[in-house]
Amino acid sequence: MNSEDIVMTGFMGRILVADLSKEETHSLKTDASISAKFLGGSGYAARFLYDYLNPHADSLSPDNMLLFMTGPLTGTLAPCTGRHVVCGKSPITNLWGESHVGGHFGAFLKFSGFDGILIKGRAKTPMTLHIDSGEVSMLSAKDLWGEMTGPTQKLLKDELGRVQVCCIGPAGENLVKFASIVTDERVSARCGLGAVMGSKKLKAIAVGGTAKVPIQTPDEFRECANSSRKILGEAMSMLSDQGTVMYVDIGMMFNDMPIKYFQEIEFDDADLINAKSMEDILIGRSACYSCPIGCGRRVSVPEYELDDIGGPEFQTVAAFGSNLLISDLKKIALMNNLCNQYGMDTISCGSTIAFATQLCDIGKADYGLNWGDSNQVIETIHAIAKREGIGDLFAEGSLSVAKKNSAEDIVLHVRGLEVPNHDPRAFSGMATVYTVASRGASHMEGDMYSIDMGADVRKLGILSGDRLENELKGEIAARAQDYRAFFDSVIMCHFAIVPPETIIELLNLALGYSYQLEDVLMIGARAVTMKRLFNLKCGLKTKDEKLPKPLLIPHAESVTDDFVPDVDAQLEEYYNYRKWDRKTGCPSDIALEKLGLSGL
Repeated sequence: MNSEDIVMTGFMGRILVADLSKEETHSLKTDASISAKFLGGSGYAARFLYDYLNPHADSLSPDNMLLFMTGPLTGTLAPCTGRHVVCGKSPITNLWGESHVGGHFGAFLKFSGFDGILIKGRAKTPMTLHIDSGEVSMLSAKDLWGEMTGPTQKLLKDELGRVQVCCIGPAGENLVKFASIVTDERVSARCGLGAVMGSKKLKAIAVGGTAKVPIQTPDEFRECANSSRKILGEAMSMLSDQGTVMYVDIGMMFNDMPIKYFQEIEFDDADLINAKSMEDILIGRSACYSCPIGCGRRVSVPEYELDDIGGPEFQTVAAFGSNLLISDLKKIALMNNLCNQYGMDTISCGSTIAFATQLCDIGKADYGLNWGDSNQVIETIHAIAKREGIGDLFAEGSLSVAKKNSAEDIVLHVRGLEVPNHDPRAFSGMATVYTVASRGASHMEGDMYSIDMGADVRKLGILSGDRLENELKGEIAARAQDYRAFFDSVIMCHFAIVPPETIIELLNLALGYSYQLEDVLMIGARAVTMKRLFNLKCGLKTKDEKLPKPLLIPHAESVTDDFVPDVDAQLEEYYNYRKWDRKTGCPSDIALEKLGLSGL
């Protein structure tokens, strides 16, 4: 496909560049040659930032950049595409960072007239970036600095009218390494990009406008989108009814839920933190833009003066619940709300507190933490966000806590990013995903746990298998990684079980392209490879591609039959499939040529 022949439907055609140091803005054309190969989202961002971002820049310096990016279907009727991604260099790993989020900000960014926003430099004083129908203003945020994310968004909406807001809370301002970026109560959580935003003194971005996303064949697109929305809504009714906490019961059954920092296999109070128990505080549900599922929970907990707030998702229930031996769901809802208001990743926050509790338990530290003490956890969340007392150390992440206490051999991380709440001893393919994921330990770069429970994509060679075997797991994980990278370029929510043929049809009707089914994994592989190339420039070493030792110790008397994944065997398979060099981690010339990336 010749990029000169591409009509830029599906895109607004511009990326806003905001240089905070110079207090200047301008726009770049959305590059048709990049979008043809990478679509949008994190795929486009990886190709773009590979050229623009200095890989040696300190992640919290003015030289780091943040790219807020949408996809070609964002702001349309296509199901579950009302999302955006934030990309940049992570302060946790000093490698590639990306964090996806739903809500309505992504759609409103398109409506404002832009496909993305590139943030450069550092403001002299706190600032809000306001974009309305192509017009850009830099507003003082001095009065907002120090505010929680909820009041920040309300104040900006009251002042600016019909806008959607992304903002940081005090944790981002205080450069907590796992600070998040919040829109409504949806969160760009992982990789600490909220700290990057805080380092730039950018409190918030508000976007609004009424521009329409151009569609190549609007009538056929509308028909296809509405049909797929209806089918998806019916197929995902269980997720709609129960939310992501439906996985608590499943995770417990498969030993795929962390208990006492992944040390135990039994948590007798799991039924107090599952979807059934959520009904006691549930008042409704919420959906992202153009989503027929509505997996978001709305809860109220009058005891803690919490009224109609976002309920905790599975990862949060696991991080602050079973992981810390806490079974009080109302307290977990409070912890979740505190993290959302301060702007912190619940996975990294919960994991860091759990690690510190383990250090106390085994006598390697004295932080005064005990398993199951929810009040201590709540106090610690406040301390981390404010960087007070032990919170100042914990705000650096669990690896820093480990180094402080000479305990690097027992901390659960990959390249500095805390392991999320799925166990590779329960689903062996997660060993590959965690060790090679571009952002460190991430369950979002390949959901081998769902694939080996039957959610495979046979037409793309993504086949379910025995979850406690190593054979073919490296290759299947690579295909799954490509598939999810394709989703993250569209951008489409991973919960959207939409047949790949339907996604291709939607893209072709929107963009006027002629993509085929085989392009799905090709587009994804390009994105995966670009992130690898970016990381290699940042200094990635294959010696760091390893699982933490505690996850290679079999669980005693578990349903996993003492299984542990063979990481080396899986990685050998993975590298052979990709045609990457196992020692250097570099893609071969053959691999780059096949993907149309020669010369990079």
